[in-house]
Amino acid sequence: MSDFILDASLTLQWFLEDEADRKYSLSVLALLAENTALAPPLRFYEVGNGLVMALRRRRITAEQIVEFLERLRALPVRAVEQPPEEVLELPAMAQKFELTNYDAAYLAAAIRLNLPLATTDQGLRRAASLAGVSILSA
Repeated sequence: MSDFILDASLTLQWFLEDEADRKYSLSVLALLAENTALAPPLRFYEVGNGLVMALRRRRITAEQIVEFLERLRALPVRAVEQPPEEVLELPAMAQKFELTNYDAAYLAAAIRLNLPLATTDQGLRRAASLAGVSILSA
């Protein structure tokens, strides 16, 4: 296995124990023992926002957020910049594949870097399939 693109939906499942069917996400986490994940910088914002929303919904505590972020810092996940011209093409990709602009960022990175995508988002999985991007097998 080599590098792969990692999205926020999957990352959040590592910590939100009330999420349904965490088997795939936890198997991807195990792959990080020997592999590196790549992600657009957006992922880091999305994960932080997801944790804040989980706190507001009383799914986790503030102490858990601190713990989760410490654990995330230790993982081999590297941000890959997206060129401005690629960012400006995300709305068109989002429209074409019926994605959010945010999810289009993950798809665009996977296409540009020719890497599989690790996601639990069904819409993004469908779009990846249509775009010829493989989903990471874990």
